[in-house]
Amino acid sequence: MVDDLVLAERFYAEVLGQEIFGNGSVDTRYMLSTDEFLESRRRSGSERGNGAATFWVNRPPHSNVTVGEAKVSLYLADHHLQEPPPEQLRGAPRLALTATDQQLERAATVLARHEVAFEGPVQHPAPCLTAASLYFKDPAGNFLELCRPRTGSPTD
Repeated sequence: MVDDLVLAERFYAEVLGQEIFGNGSVDTRYMLSTDEFLESRRRSGSERGNGAATFWVNRPPHSNVTVGEAKVSLYLADHHLQEPPPEQLRGAPRLALTATDQQLERAATVLARHEVAFEGPVQHPAPCLTAASLYFKDPAGNFLELCRPRTGSPTD
């Protein structure tokens, strides 16, 4: 859930996707134009009784974004969601994306350039399945984690 779809699309597709992972795009958008809004109202009125009306009326504006190898759906919140305090960079729920050591290093540089507060990379001791993580929040205050999986070597 985000409070600004366009801002969220830019952050996920451009900053995370392109600058950090080398692959990011906005794949689909729904209900971001007056035409789409009017079409949803038309469909909800003409398809009553078969369940389609509820689908069209209740479907919130959203975008589907590619971030590296991941697909992320961003939904516009229909009410205010309380954000965590600015200094809190870890929390749940959070979206975790697998990253390489190089991507973690690049993320620290990119996030600093965009003035996004972050913590890490944080090293996790074995037997944790994640060797290192970088924690931060998106513009809507959602918790994110870039994490490098442990490869199995005892020193990793």
